[in-house]
Amino acid sequence: MLQFQIKLLSAWMAASDVVAERLAQARDDDRGEVNAHTAFIVLLVIAAIAAGGIIAGKITDNANSVPSP
Repeated sequence: MLQFQIKLLSAWMAASDVVAERLAQARDDDRGEVNAHTAFIVLLVIAAIAAGGIIAGKITDNANSVPSP
């Protein structure tokens, strides 16, 4: 039984070492680059905000052009 527990503990420690090493590598590999997908989403958000502003402006102009009773 003790032998099994030692093997299990050794496997657990080896796995945790591998996970810690991979996490450290992932932190080191992050260079802060913007990928194309993120840039495309930003462009779509900017276009949506601009379209919303244009639509709001047209609605405001229409509302202002209605004569008052």
